[in-house]
Amino acid sequence: MAKHFNAPIALKGSSLTAVDAIRTLARNNGVFTQNDDGTYLFKLDPKSSKFKIVMHSRNGLLPAIRFHLEDSHLGKDTTLSKKQIQKHIKENGGFIALDYVFEKNFKEQFKKKEPKFYERIKDMDLETFVDAMMDYREKLPPFDLFKKEYLEAEKSIEKKESIYWKEVLAVLSFAMNYPAKYLPAEDMLRLQKVLMPLISIVIAFVPQSSCRDLMALHDAGVLDIVSVGDDSRVEPNPEGGATYYYKDENGKEISESFSMFVDCVGQPHLSFEDFPFQGLIDDGTISPATLRFKDAEKAEKEMNQKNKLVKKHKNGEYFLSVPGITINDFFQVVDKDGEANERIYILAVPYIGGYNPDYSGIDFCEAASEQVMKKIKA
Repeated sequence: MAKHFNAPIALKGSSLTAVDAIRTLARNNGVFTQNDDGTYLFKLDPKSSKFKIVMHSRNGLLPAIRFHLEDSHLGKDTTLSKKQIQKHIKENGGFIALDYVFEKNFKEQFKKKEPKFYERIKDMDLETFVDAMMDYREKLPPFDLFKKEYLEAEKSIEKKESIYWKEVLAVLSFAMNYPAKYLPAEDMLRLQKVLMPLISIVIAFVPQSSCRDLMALHDAGVLDIVSVGDDSRVEPNPEGGATYYYKDENGKEISESFSMFVDCVGQPHLSFEDFPFQGLIDDGTISPATLRFKDAEKAEKEMNQKNKLVKKHKNGEYFLSVPGITINDFFQVVDKDGEANERIYILAVPYIGGYNPDYSGIDFCEAASEQVMKKIKA
């Protein structure tokens, strides 16, 4: 990507991966300058007069911006303990309810710290809260919201005051890793479809220097973002590049060709079948990650809606296939009979995403490594 492009470029995604790609492309097709009054500008290289970057994302939203964190370790000591989680699982038929985690690890965090915000959200369920937060974000044009949040984040850093609801949302995301494998399948679907889209935007924490680059590029007319929904597709062109197919907000079919396409979605989840050591699959040492449905009616509804990830077992129970392989709390692989392997641990991100929704960052690496070491030393 570090070269001149004299044509529009399509990016898939608007995550931190996309931000890195944008900055690399921009610096090879123009220069950033700062005026005496502090104005930060981008000027195109004459050789790249037709250069432009178009981000394509499902909801057309930009990631949120880094602010002052009250607890750089994301409040790990304020969340539900394993003892509390295990007690709830025992009392709830072997499952942990997503609503319980949302109540304890998110809403109750505001009682003392931000009582006004707590009063605002105390009667909201998960879906209502996410709708309220997304509705606010979707009302403003994406770069207008981005600039507004940039100023908000600047004040947060200057005053060393957290934007507390965003910090607690990051805590919730991190805290979902341990109980996720105990969620009923219907709650995992809610987590994937409802909560994670908000989390992925809010806790991206784009650095201030990157924000300035993006705003300067947009002001120069060389960076934009479009919403492509859930059903967009990209097809490679025979002569190079790719064509993006999607429907706009009015349902109109759009197809736009680009001579350069960059996939910025990031690390994808990989399935059980993708596991590179076939022998471990063949002898049953590893098994595909699944979650059991608590409510059979909800499972049947998913099957009626042609959800191919839902299967009915011989015993009449319904299961949801999730990415990767089965692991236990200590990251040991679990075989086809449900037994943990005392010798094989797995920390490879693509294969544990089904049971660990938030697997990025130093916090997760630290927590995962600690669990492995505990088991090895036991």
